[in-house]
Amino acid sequence: MFYEIRTEHARPGHGAELARYLDETVIPLHQERGMRVTGSFTVAGEDTFVWIRRFEDDADRERVLTAVHRHPRCAAMVDTVSALTGASASTVRLEPTAGSMLR
Repeated sequence: MFYEIRTEHARPGHGAELARYLDETVIPLHQERGMRVTGSFTVAGEDTFVWIRRFEDDADRERVLTAVHRHPRCAAMVDTVSALTGASASTVRLEPTAGSMLR
């Protein structure tokens, strides 16, 4: 099992709009297709949105992301997020240690 921290950087002044769109549109589609989203956050004082998603393994990640990207609503969502961010995003993969409470 592993987690990904996905960080989306909105264009200046569009942070609240991006957060609302991700919370109300993007994340629900991901969850419908089987993704486990453990949390979503805004960064205080910045136009930045962070979400944490969990996968059982690489095959689970591939299955879920393929299901999302093949969904008819996905293309419009990608266009909207790109307009709000300029396609500025990063993803970090985290693997819990033996002592982590998130195992």
